[in-house]
Order: sequence, then C-alpha cells, then structure tokens
Amino acid sequence: MLKKSLLLLLGILIVSGVCFAQEEAAEEPMEDTTSAMVEEPELAIEDIVMCSAIEGREPSGINIVFSNDLEKIYCFTKIIGATDTTSVDHVWYMGDQQVASVNLPIKSASWRTWSSKMIGNSLGKGRVEIVDEDSTVLGKAEFEIKAAEKETEASEAEESEGPEEMEMEGDDNE
Repeated sequence: MLKKSLLLLLGILIVSGVCFAQEEAAEEPMEDTTSAMVEEPELAIEDIVMCSAIEGREPSGINIVFSNDLEKIYCFTKIIGATDTTSVDHVWYMGDQQVASVNLPIKSASWRTWSSKMIGNSLGKGRVEIVDEDSTVLGKAEFEIKAAEKETEASEAEESEGPEEMEMEGDDNE
C-alpha cells in the first residue's frame, strides 16, 4: 500500500510539473508576438493649416480660400512622434498636377515646419500632401485660389455710391 501511495504521489508531482512547464512556455511566445505586431508609425501630424503668412513661427491668416493678389501661400504643419532626425515632404498640387515638392527636416519629437508656394496667376483648387520617408501620406490640406477683384470694378462701385452719400449728407445738413 505504501508503494502504491508513493507511486501515486510521484505521478501527481510529475504531471503537475509538466503542466506548469507548459503554461510558462505558452506565455512567453504570446508576449513576443504581441509586441512585434503592435508597431505604430513614428510620425503623426498634430496640426496642418494653410495660411497667408508665418509670424513668430506660427501660422497667420489661416484660411482655405486665398486671393491670387497674394504673393504666396504657406502650408504649416506640426509633426510629432519622431525619435530620430528624419524628414517629410510637402508635395504641392494644383488640381491633379504636382507643381512642387519641398523636403523638410524633422529634428525632434515635436517639430513645427512649413513650406510656401508662389501663387502667380494660379487659379483653382489645390492641396498639399505631407509624405514621410516611406512615401506614406501622413495628411493633407486643401486650398483654393480665387481671382482678386479688379481695381476698376471697385473704383466704379465707389463712384456710383459717392453722389448718393453726398446727397444724403446734404439733406441732413439742411
């Protein structure tokens, strides 16, 4: 009887030791595969705006519609998440045609940068795509360039309003 009890106890210890070893082995690969599968992109765009000027490293005149009497427009971006020096491209389009690409360095985990484009006689809708070194589009900003009002039209409007205002002033004085 003592021999059977010892064999039974030895069998239980062996089986529980094997089960415990299997549990440990099963846990380790789960941790390794999970960490390898959860790889997020390093760079992200925190802010992207189109504007008519940059003042003190901040965008000024933020808008999406601009007049072609401006000399140029700007695309301002704030990039976060860089762990090392890298770069992004601001790729400018008018309609579906690429008109410029500007490479901009990113030198810290939170970096403000911008590029500009001369407007010239351009009219229509456009966009700027922000592209990382792996050619991944991180974001985009859309804009539109409209024709400026001509000075002659504005002058004619002022002249036609002028006499009416004069008459009204004359009536008030009497």
